[in-house]
Amino acid sequence: MKIYFHTFGCKVNQCDTALMSSLAAVAGAKIAMPESADVIIINSCSVTGSADKKARQFIRSFQRINPSAKIFCTGCYATRAPEELKKSFPDVKFFNNSQKKNITNILGIKNCCCDSRGDRRNFLDHTRAFIKIQDGCDGRCAYCVVPKVRSEMWCKMPSDVVSEAKEYVTGGCREIVLCGIRLGKYSWPAKKGIIGLTDLLKELDKIDGLYRIRLSSIDFAEISEELIDFMACSNKMCRHLHISLQSGDDETLRHMRRPYNTDLFIEKIESIRKKIPDVGITTDVIVGFPTETEANFENSYKFIQKCAFSRLHVFKYSPRPGTEAVSMKPVYSRAEIETRTESMKRLDSQLRKNFLAKFKGRKMAVLTESNGHGYTSNYIYMKVPAGIPENKIIIL
Repeated sequence: MKIYFHTFGCKVNQCDTALMSSLAAVAGAKIAMPESADVIIINSCSVTGSADKKARQFIRSFQRINPSAKIFCTGCYATRAPEELKKSFPDVKFFNNSQKKNITNILGIKNCCCDSRGDRRNFLDHTRAFIKIQDGCDGRCAYCVVPKVRSEMWCKMPSDVVSEAKEYVTGGCREIVLCGIRLGKYSWPAKKGIIGLTDLLKELDKIDGLYRIRLSSIDFAEISEELIDFMACSNKMCRHLHISLQSGDDETLRHMRRPYNTDLFIEKIESIRKKIPDVGITTDVIVGFPTETEANFENSYKFIQKCAFSRLHVFKYSPRPGTEAVSMKPVYSRAEIETRTESMKRLDSQLRKNFLAKFKGRKMAVLTESNGHGYTSNYIYMKVPAGIPENKIIIL
């Protein structure tokens, strides 16, 4: 059986695809291009309406490219609205997030020797490997559908995480990225209390041959002093944190049901910068939440400017079925949301330049990758001189 996988969305979804493809490969399936595949599996995202639309477009595209292939759709869209998808695509088969680990049974191929470690093979030819250590969200954010499609809170056993990381390092990876929907909620019961995220990081830090450990993202409320202290003293922890803000206006944050205000947020990032001066802090920003007035947006813009993030991920608000915000009537026009989005994107461009300017003239350690570039510990993209092999730390 020849299979093609296509993934949308977050790094957790990428890890899920890694698991499915490796389990299928161990069971005898071959990874192929969509034109020649017997089976096409789309791992969908549903965090925005645009993500839903892209999944539908790709299903139609694959039906045209390879009409004889069996198409399966999984992921958050397939979990949230399977009946909606079935009406549009009666010939497509759907399975939800919790069924991904049973991919070989779903495909009807004999799973001869794979186990929970099957996903380790997927990244062995790359500089950077992603390890999912947590899944699920119990948050109450008014705009977010994720708790409905990933409601089961789950953490990977610490010894399995360490073993997986060692296997990646043996296979050539030099950077490990820990992924989770709520990464800061990682916990595992032990004989002496609970093993938390920082405890796990300390164990990973001991692995010989591992150059870097990076966190994919972490919630504001789950950044402990212990974590920051460890990041500050570890030679392997990347000086980079992705902390979702969503809005820099207190009224909008209350309507979003975010568990902090702007005073708490900036106090936290200032305390981080005192301990880790060269840290790169990136964030997510939602533009056009239904109750966001022009004044709210201006407050948000100025606060984000004050925070001096190194990079913004800017999203237009997208109404998600089943969320509290979907019933809120927007107080702005479509033209206004476009104007605000472009304004925030211009701010992102300026913030990136400002962050880079802080390091002008400084030598930076870069982990080289195969396509002629690399990243610094604090997530600055750097071009690498020709002829330098991948998986090397060089000073530029």
